[in-house]
Amino acid sequence: MILTTLIDRAETSFDASGQTVDDGYFHKDETAAYLEYGVTRRDTLVARLAWQDVRRLRGPSFDSAQGLSASEIGWRREVWRGTRSVASVQLTALIPGQGENVSNQAFGTGEMAAEVRALAGRSLGDQAFLEAQSAWRWRDGAYLDEARLDLTAGWRPSERWQILAQSFSVWSAEPSRPGAPEFEQHKLQLSVSREFGRQTVQLGASMTPAGRNAIDQDAVFLSVWRRF
Repeated sequence: MILTTLIDRAETSFDASGQTVDDGYFHKDETAAYLEYGVTRRDTLVARLAWQDVRRLRGPSFDSAQGLSASEIGWRREVWRGTRSVASVQLTALIPGQGENVSNQAFGTGEMAAEVRALAGRSLGDQAFLEAQSAWRWRDGAYLDEARLDLTAGWRPSERWQILAQSFSVWSAEPSRPGAPEFEQHKLQLSVSREFGRQTVQLGASMTPAGRNAIDQDAVFLSVWRRF
């Protein structure tokens, strides 16, 4: 289980051409719980809940919400394992909440969504690893389907310490519709963690170097991992 407290702020956003513009602000305070439970040696149940306090001012329009964002529940299946590599597939259902459900849309809007994800990881010796995750997310209603790519590089400078460098990218995968413009957003994240027995404490920050019809977000977070 990973419990995370996040503070996310933005004073600018990216327009349709990818240029940074000043059009208000975005504030998000979030507490999230992520769970992985090994049901069998090859099958894992995954779930995520997040409570948010979010506010968005954009020109004359102001939007705010308190409550759950989209909740996730899924099933991961290991499909191949080598000496230093592993590959899995994951199916996830997303249930809309009162907060963020769909990128760049009003809080609380959005319908059910489903995602299929491919995951692959490889260890590089005993101190480092690489991981890639590629996903396609289908959305009900008028909202655009999404393609996603998450990349992670991890390094252990010592037995209890770990450094993670990550990128998280999302693109709309359909042409624009009324009220649902095409978009993309790319985030970079760096974090350091230390193990304390079965618990791990992680501290990190993220930034958004590029995007289109998306918020230019900067965030800091603190996570506590617990192994059972």
